[in-house]
Amino acid sequence: MKRAYWLGAGAVIVGLALVVGLRALRQGPGNDYLPEDQQAELETGLTLRDVTLEQPDDDGNILWRVKAETVTYSVDKRVAVVKNPEGELYQDGELLYRVEGQEGEIRENGEFIFLRGNIVARGIQNKVVLRGNEMEWRTQVDVMILRDRVTGTHPQLRAAAEEVRVYDRVKRMDLLGDAIANTVVEDPKIEPWLKLQADALRWHWEAEEVESKQPLRVERFLNETITEVTTSDRGFVDLANAQVTLTSNVLVQLLTLSLKIASEQAIWNVEQEQVVIDTPLKIDSDEQATSLTAQQGRLDLAADTVHLSRAVEAISARNNGRLTTDNLTWNLADQTVLAEGNVNYQQGDPSLTVRGPRALGRIEAQTVVFSGGGGGQVVTEIVTP
Repeated sequence: MKRAYWLGAGAVIVGLALVVGLRALRQGPGNDYLPEDQQAELETGLTLRDVTLEQPDDDGNILWRVKAETVTYSVDKRVAVVKNPEGELYQDGELLYRVEGQEGEIRENGEFIFLRGNIVARGIQNKVVLRGNEMEWRTQVDVMILRDRVTGTHPQLRAAAEEVRVYDRVKRMDLLGDAIANTVVEDPKIEPWLKLQADALRWHWEAEEVESKQPLRVERFLNETITEVTTSDRGFVDLANAQVTLTSNVLVQLLTLSLKIASEQAIWNVEQEQVVIDTPLKIDSDEQATSLTAQQGRLDLAADTVHLSRAVEAISARNNGRLTTDNLTWNLADQTVLAEGNVNYQQGDPSLTVRGPRALGRIEAQTVVFSGGGGGQVVTEIVTP
């Protein structure tokens, strides 16, 4: 095994033999990445076989180590083309990644490594495994970049994107271009999991957080079926606590109930199956032809119940029924509503107005039962032609 150290603009070769390479790079790996004038320089360069290259920093700590089937240097030793490389990438003397590919180049006095073809990068410390077709490693900016059909696996997420940038010093990964990240569960066939989609996702793996400053779509899967879908202009996901915070143009869709909830902010606790909304909201039920508005709300998904408060209004398109109240609980399973506090109900044909402190009924069925509740008085007005 020959070993070479990349030093400045040249290279010092320590080994048993050196073979002068006469091959033309246009017939070998790496030529697509180099300009034509640099390809010509490589044609009369130096080729080594079964070689390990290393690069230390100013303090003597290793920056990277690359083992290759062949290494071909340009005449000025500024570019080394490697075939079937297997590398180790370090930071502050600690091993971060083991990488491999089909071909690549080492440039800029060893500060830049480019690999191409079936890239696999295995994180030693962060436990991530990334795959793609191009990889860049720049020692001076502490970033690893993968491009071209990138996929990744980790105990927290399974992800895919057009490009991935990894910043190990700050424990962050940016997924860029058609980014998708799925939360990981032991058995996805029976355990619920989330699918996150955005043009760009930022993942802080140590903090267990994912954020998007661009439109975000979150889908919840249960028994291999999508049960809820949320969209918003921005979003934040706390992976450790299974909580999704949605901001601006929020839309929550309960697919099994044909229900849509619109607001400007919502907090979705996935494990507790609750959505809390502290901003004005509107709920539309196409199946029941009913819409509701309120200043605040909470959805208990496990119990199929909606709790609304402050300036609540419910309207049924089927009978022109309208109910206003301070607080309303809507049971989605049997479509009953319980209104409490300053309840007013109106409907047409016959024209009817009822006021009272409490009411229970089904708006779309024109059945609303009022009760005095705490001594309150029920007032009924019936208008006939």
